[in-house]
Amino acid sequence: MNYSLDKNGFEIFKLNETLKKAISNEIRKNISKKLNIKLNSSYSLISKNINLISDKKFKQLFGFVSLRYLSKEITNKINSYIRLNKFNKNFKKISLHYLSKSDLIHNNDLKINQYCVYYRVVRKEKKDVSFPHRDSDFWKAHRYDKNLVPKIPFKYLKRFKVWFPVYGCKKQNSLRFFNFSHKHKISTKYVSKNGYKKPKISKKYINQNFKNIVSPINNYEKDALIFDDKTVHFAPKNKSTNLRISCEFTVLTN
Repeated sequence: MNYSLDKNGFEIFKLNETLKKAISNEIRKNISKKLNIKLNSSYSLISKNINLISDKKFKQLFGFVSLRYLSKEITNKINSYIRLNKFNKNFKKISLHYLSKSDLIHNNDLKINQYCVYYRVVRKEKKDVSFPHRDSDFWKAHRYDKNLVPKIPFKYLKRFKVWFPVYGCKKQNSLRFFNFSHKHKISTKYVSKNGYKKPKISKKYINQNFKNIVSPINNYEKDALIFDDKTVHFAPKNKSTNLRISCEFTVLTN
């Protein structure tokens, strides 16, 4: 089935295979370093080691998103790629955004002028997944704390999110969308959690639109997704024994 970014709020595209391989290798290297194992460790060995650590240790290694950022070298390559391709859209300008001051607090290896690209690690049957949400609501929540506002390269008009599977992703545990939700007026509340304001979409909306949930990816080796940051999305619990690892970033356009 063909999905349209304008109509559905999301769209499938093919990610450059060479770039995806470089990103995958970077993620394995990043995780292996945290686990203190060989930097060229396989995905299966990484899965085995992570499944052995405690929830407390997992949170120490992967809890803050800034602990899962990719290096400046690889994010520069990603930014160059999207500027060149523009997802075949009529964007005049497109770029990743930089980091925020808050990111630097939790990871001393980061620099403020580094582009923001990060990965997610989801263990079997653990609460490592997100609830239904819109990224646009998190950007609105930033107004409560200026340290959370990322540095941006230019004045933008629109934000989009890019997500793609890296390891262990399949139909049963992959990203899901509420079809057409980017066009809906949705009631969102902000609640305090761990010192931060978190958006929470009304249960009424979720229950009424549950029938519109779709998981669009078919080819987990080549497919990637771009979606409107007002599109409601979430990832279910990982039912697989192996880890689910994905990568994502926000692009700014005008």
